Amino acid sequence: MIEILREVNFEVNKLPYKADIELYNSLEFWEKIGPQGGDCEDFALGKYYKLLEKGIPPEKLRLATCYVETGEYHCVLLADDETTTWVLDNRYAYPTEYYLLPYKWDKFQIAGSNKWEKA
Repeated sequence: MIEILREVNFEVNKLPYKADIELYNSLEFWEKIGPQGGDCEDFALGKYYKLLEKGIPPEKLRLATCYVETGEYHCVLLADDETTTWVLDNRYAYPTEYYLLPYKWDKFQIAGSNKWEKA
């Protein structure tokens, strides 16, 4: 599974970062990333759908929000394997184990649903 996660993270991270205001004339707009780029949640959604296409079950994937070192709010994709929760993040080239990141976790999507829970 980690090889697929690396491949998808690398592929999607090649797209340009662009703020929602620039792309959609909106302060916040969640959309799967396309060739025009996107912001953090767009990267996370793009990775989610690419992993589904590669056969990763939806119950292994979930979105998460957090605060980064600068205090900015951020969104990433989490992928669970048998032993580890991996973070696929547009700020990092490789999937990283969630506890190694300097993030203050806020909310986690409940896997396989549209519901969220506090960290």
